[in-house]
Amino acid sequence: MAITKEALAQAGLQYGYSRTRRHPSVKPFIESNHNGVDFINLEKTAEQLEQATVFLKSVQGAGKTILFVGVKPEIRQIIKEVALSLGAPYIAERFIGGTLTNFPQMKKRIEKLHDLLKKKETGELAVYTKKEQLLIQRDIDRLDRDFGGISALTNLPAAIVIVDPRHEDMCVKEAKRLHIPVVALANTDCTLEGIEYPIVGNDGSVGAVRFVLESLKDALQA
Repeated sequence: MAITKEALAQAGLQYGYSRTRRHPSVKPFIESNHNGVDFINLEKTAEQLEQATVFLKSVQGAGKTILFVGVKPEIRQIIKEVALSLGAPYIAERFIGGTLTNFPQMKKRIEKLHDLLKKKETGELAVYTKKEQLLIQRDIDRLDRDFGGISALTNLPAAIVIVDPRHEDMCVKEAKRLHIPVVALANTDCTLEGIEYPIVGNDGSVGAVRFVLESLKDALQA
């Protein structure tokens, strides 16, 4: 997928929010304003996307892990599809506080999920009553919802790709605290503070989000 100004425009990445919602940190990336709506400079967005791609390829080349995060309902499936195609961990349902900063505790919950799934597979849960099995299954479903996407994560990721850092501000804060570099698709209402590789563009459109994530995926699979 070619990263050109024309391709970005076709995907709808130029559309920002109203000037009243603009965060001061994105001002250098605004090209114009029409009827109160900010339009993003796609030449700069293309440069940022290229820079993010180079960085992520270096992380992958070093054999390190990239975590994908995006929990807004309209983009969950895209996050999951892209991450799975790369064999990468993802968080698409909700980011639980402490996922990064209290990772040892999170690992215990992941281990519990693995243990329950193994017991279910081997038939060890058959010794419990139907009511007990139902409660255990509910526990499995909850753990899988919260941790299924990161069930293979054994150590902290070396980089995080985030869609809409304003919505995922907790993840950004934890990453910053742990000095984990962040790549983020960020619209004009987002602060770019704490984001090493911002990609300023429309983060509310399914088409725009898909274009950016699939551009990253294509580069990492090349």
